[in-house]
Amino acid sequence: MGWGRDHNAFNQVFTNLFIPEGTAEQRSWWQNLERETTSQDIAALTFEVLQNIDVLALASQLAVPTLVLHARDDARGPFVEGRKLAAIIPGAEFVPLESANHVLLESEPAWQDFKSAFRGFLPAGHPKAPSVDGFDLTRAEQEVLALVAKGLGNRDIAQTLKKSEKTVRNQISMLFDKTGAHTRAELIVRVLSDDQR
Repeated sequence: MGWGRDHNAFNQVFTNLFIPEGTAEQRSWWQNLERETTSQDIAALTFEVLQNIDVLALASQLAVPTLVLHARDDARGPFVEGRKLAAIIPGAEFVPLESANHVLLESEPAWQDFKSAFRGFLPAGHPKAPSVDGFDLTRAEQEVLALVAKGLGNRDIAQTLKKSEKTVRNQISMLFDKTGAHTRAELIVRVLSDDQR
């Protein structure tokens, strides 16, 4: 009933399940994200489906290297559930993270622990993330960058990649941050020079 509305009590409770250690700005961002990402009906359906998913029987059949990370004081997903999942998956590695946040924040030590555990889990010789001019970019960022290089605007990129314009705008901002570029033209030059190598 409170989803996507300015019901402060609901928003505070819901947000505190995911980022209780977040700043006021981060909590506000999360509440805005909630409002912008889905409707009340879809949120209700999502919660209903999530409550009925049980992967434990399937998890015991996994035969791939598995890393399970879980925040120790996570209010959204109890810590014991992370341990339970790791115990059921044959050979799974379990890493507890010292955080109360379900969504880790870049400013907290648990984020560095997460990255370290993840990098340590990858096999030696695992290929690095794609890079452009030495900047590590996610595949999604590279897809956006390639479309920027074709001269597409945010709306066209969003339609092509089936994303929201806001997501595209955020990814372009991240590209600016990662590459040090200040304009779309600079991003295009970086793509073209990388493609010509």
